Amino acid sequence: EFREFRVHRHSIPPFIPLEQLSREFLPRDLRGFLEILSRHLNAFVGRRRQLEQFQERFSDCIQGIPRRNSLCNLLSFCYRIPGKSGNA
Repeated sequence: EFREFRVHRHSIPPFIPLEQLSREFLPRDLRGFLEILSRHLNAFVGRRRQLEQFQERFSDCIQGIPRRNSLCNLLSFCYRIPGKSGNA
């Protein structure tokens, strides 16, 4: 039996192109839709985790709080080099 799948209510971050993915994959390939969606979510979580690790490992060099965009693919921060006088 043919079922039509569609996205109704969700908590997917807005920067993931959910509408485009659902148009492209849902009519014919539910597994493909879920695979691509999973890749987007895992990439986002991976970038966010890398930022957390960066802050943990280099907290003594980072001045202030790093700024990031919601996608976690743009990071802005100031740092100092230990043992050097002045700011970098």
